[in-house]
Amino acid sequence: MIRNLKILAVLGILTVGIIRCSKDNVVGPTEEPKPEAKEIKLPSASRISDMALIYHGGSQRIANNDEQMKHYVFRDNGGKPEFLFDSFLFLEITTTLNGQLYDFGVEVPYAKIPGKAEWIWLLDQTFAEGRGPDAIEHTIDSLVQKGYAPPTKRKVIFSIPNPIYGNKSWGMIDNKAMDMSKLEDRFKAARWYVEQVQERWKKKNYKYIELEGYYWVHETIDSHNKDDVLIKQVSDLVKSDKKDFVWIPYNWAEGAERWKEIGFTRAYQQPNYFFDLKSELWILQRGIDFAKENGLQLEFEFDDRVSEEGYRKHFYDYVEKFGESGVWDNQEVAYYEGGGAWYRMSISKKTEMMKMAKTLGDIIVERQKSLK
Repeated sequence: MIRNLKILAVLGILTVGIIRCSKDNVVGPTEEPKPEAKEIKLPSASRISDMALIYHGGSQRIANNDEQMKHYVFRDNGGKPEFLFDSFLFLEITTTLNGQLYDFGVEVPYAKIPGKAEWIWLLDQTFAEGRGPDAIEHTIDSLVQKGYAPPTKRKVIFSIPNPIYGNKSWGMIDNKAMDMSKLEDRFKAARWYVEQVQERWKKKNYKYIELEGYYWVHETIDSHNKDDVLIKQVSDLVKSDKKDFVWIPYNWAEGAERWKEIGFTRAYQQPNYFFDLKSELWILQRGIDFAKENGLQLEFEFDDRVSEEGYRKHFYDYVEKFGESGVWDNQEVAYYEGGGAWYRMSISKKTEMMKMAKTLGDIIVERQKSLK
């Protein structure tokens, strides 16, 4: 009996050993190798067709993250993307820092003039991880992975803050305090900013977006303070790197008819019709006619007020007048949308908002078909 127990015990040990050995040598289900991320080379676009103005960085703005920016890059049509804006102008006019309002465009009594510290802050915001240009790159890359690549790279333009005349507390460059009452110091500040943009851009190593140029944020020419001379100097700097120098003057702005002579390579006319319900159609038509007569492109304007009936009519006035005047067929268009209005329109479930998004989206998608 004892012997039998020993035999059973031995058999039990052997059985456990076999079981353990089997477990140790079990081969689990083979994992499918993850497909390698695709990377394709996109050509540069020969021209700009539809440029979205992206107000980016200010404390009052949306983040311009992937979820938001994708609505500017493409729209979904039955599971297939249709590409929208081919170019993006990143700019900022105002922001609040430490409870104080700053204006990067002009000197106004209710805001402080930004100095070097605020310019660096703007650069940090412009190139923040996952926002703005990053978000466009991520969106296009996600489409590429699904087999939907845009026909060309998307173009990016960055605004240069205005080195506002008379500011004596801007900061230091090369251990020298800048005095913005001096033309040479204003130019040094603008050149410093361009160089900073170039450095940060190179570090990003983008594949699907390209640096097209720079934008002069002041919307008129203050020739009394030699803005025309300063702009020519900045223009020479920008063009030496074979980049565009872009300007969008307001209706009746000083120097608008001389935009090319002053040094800009591309200019868009603001009609400034949308913003006042008392505006008459001749103001919109004047902007269109002035642009055609002087070789400017056009700006299409709207903001969140399109949710109101009166402003919605103004939106459709642009659509109609641009069509009647041949703008949609023959000219480049920049789109002012007030900082996020297109995004909010694109995700809206309200009938009128959806209708406007489709109306303008249809136009842009059709215009994009001729972009190569």
